[in-house]
Amino acid sequence: MGKRGPGAGRLRQAAKAYDEAAIVAHPWDKAGMPEDERVIAFLETLPIVSGLRAGEALDLLDFQRQFVRGVYGPRDDAGLRRVRLAALSVARGNGKSALLSGLSLAHLLGPCAEPYGECYAAALDREQAGVLYLQTRAYIEATPWMAARVNIKDWHKEIIDEESQSRWRALTSDARKAHGLAPSFWIADEVAQWRNRELWDNLATGMGKRASALGVTISTQAADDLHFFSEMLDAEPVPTVYTQLHAAPDDCALDDRDAWQAANPALGTFLNADQFEDAAARARRSPSFEPSFRLLQLNQRVAAEGRFIEQADWDANGEEFDPIELEGQRCYGGLDLSSTRDLTALALYFPDAGKLLCWHWLPADTIAARVERDRVPYDRWAADGWADVTVGNARDDLAIALQLADIRARYDVQGIAFDRWQMARLMKLLNDEGIDLPMQGFIPGFKSYAAAVDAFERSLLGGKMQHNNNPLLRWQAGNVIVETDAAGNRKPSKAKALDRIDGIVSAIMACGIAATDEGPAVYRGAGLMWV
Repeated sequence: MGKRGPGAGRLRQAAKAYDEAAIVAHPWDKAGMPEDERVIAFLETLPIVSGLRAGEALDLLDFQRQFVRGVYGPRDDAGLRRVRLAALSVARGNGKSALLSGLSLAHLLGPCAEPYGECYAAALDREQAGVLYLQTRAYIEATPWMAARVNIKDWHKEIIDEESQSRWRALTSDARKAHGLAPSFWIADEVAQWRNRELWDNLATGMGKRASALGVTISTQAADDLHFFSEMLDAEPVPTVYTQLHAAPDDCALDDRDAWQAANPALGTFLNADQFEDAAARARRSPSFEPSFRLLQLNQRVAAEGRFIEQADWDANGEEFDPIELEGQRCYGGLDLSSTRDLTALALYFPDAGKLLCWHWLPADTIAARVERDRVPYDRWAADGWADVTVGNARDDLAIALQLADIRARYDVQGIAFDRWQMARLMKLLNDEGIDLPMQGFIPGFKSYAAAVDAFERSLLGGKMQHNNNPLLRWQAGNVIVETDAAGNRKPSKAKALDRIDGIVSAIMACGIAATDEGPAVYRGAGLMWV
């Protein structure tokens, strides 16, 4: 069948060169050659398709050879490839797309091809999926023997090997049609940017339908420890998963050239050293650019936007304690009520002890969806006692009121700050139940938050914010971004936050009223007084 559709003319022209060529055998067809060496030999026949070295053959760097050997070298007792999932984490600009596309072609029509194989290229969005597709198509059009045996459907971003009837297709991470796939090979680009793992899980579970299926991702690190890519990199080693991380040390200086090289093994080869040095200099001059540089160019696990709370400062306050020891002590609270179906948080700050307690409430029927949406293990946190689960799918004000009553009985509560939004129903319930609490309205603006943010920060940096290693709070602490007005006042921004911050907002409110409490209304020396 002749080649049809957009791009067919380019394929026919490329195939003519193959008809005229006298290629007898491919360099990876040597008898007895191990699979990892065959894959390397295949990749090094691919042409560089753009840039100053366009037309030359690929020459894999040491880190790329290490990855290929780590993935394709180990075998099980039956002689089959042992690795089923593989991850290479490296800074941007280190040949990620070229390697991913090359590996996908090795499985479509190269040394790892199989009859009726299914090869998928998954990316964050259609634009990034298109980058992988264009790179793969460019390889084919520049390689006559490949052009002679494939048909390309540009509109669908699909490539069909007419000899084996294997297919290559681009997917996006928001795809809804990934169920039922049976991939023989799949690549996932920049998974650290994926908001959920639905497509990843669909591809990984579909691999069970093949004897030697393989999934490969190359990505920078995610911004936090709870992303599924971070969990993959941090997991205990198992024979079926291969991971390779190239990252700068966490505490490195921005002008540390050894750190640059650690995260960028292609630096000075096909990654321009002068441009990289310019970016590093900009990061040193611009605090707002530094987090992005550390995440993308140094491959460090930091948020691309500047965080209010540094992880090291938060973890320094992680000494464990028994909450019972705080009973009867003076404390101040902050209550951040949720919308009907969201997360509600209450924090109690004990200034004399320098300790923090926090409660979270979650409607039971929303937990599964919330785990998927927020990408964090609310279900595990609830099972471990860090969050209270309430019946149904809406906020349970009675459960909150009863907890407030218990807190009033256990601790010397001086005040509880609250945002008036959504409070009317809970206040009525407190009154109806006879629960007497020193509630204090808190207006969520720069004026109210300025002193509160300063007080919270002082306590945190001074080691007086011991939080008992609450994992829910630790996650939220990494999400906080503060806004600053023209006068330098700061307040936490839920709009700009990287994710949920309800518990930290409650703690900031609690610190705010603790810092401004002047005690009982007694004479404070305003002038002469007769007694």
